[in-house]
Amino acid sequence: MGTKTEIIAGIGIMIILIIGVAGFHSSGPITVVYATQDGEEFSVDSPIPPYSYLDNGILVVDISPDSPFYPGDGDGLSVNSTYVFDGVFMITNNQSETGYETICVRISSDSSNLGFFEGAFGGSWADIIEVTLGADESAEIGMMVNTTGLQLGDYLSEITIEAWGGSCG
Repeated sequence: MGTKTEIIAGIGIMIILIIGVAGFHSSGPITVVYATQDGEEFSVDSPIPPYSYLDNGILVVDISPDSPFYPGDGDGLSVNSTYVFDGVFMITNNQSETGYETICVRISSDSSNLGFFEGAFGGSWADIIEVTLGADESAEIGMMVNTTGLQLGDYLSEITIEAWGGSCG
């Protein structure tokens, strides 16, 4: 499997649930913090607006009116709904940084209300996805948020992104 480098994405995901025209809005964006072996560098080169952006080198996913790329529609997410966000961020195997011709990237969440998919949404998602990337290949990652059974409010969740040399599976 090769050397495993964990890139822990501690994400405080703020899911704002709105019914009618209530004035709730997100108190903050989703922030991803990276941890690498022995202080190695890791870069995020490809956030995809309007859902994500870089802020001082940190990937931020912000699905709220507080996002600098907010398109101007709505105040948050409704309860008992499922939302699909294509192209939230892109993962690239920058071989000059990873040192591997092929890497496996695993993205997971501790919440059953969050799911992931690669590329354009094809009707399904998973709590855990794995993507094999060759040298300098990229994959767009989308997210699903399911608010079924949740009450109005902010919710925190954690997303973990792991990568290691070699193919998945």
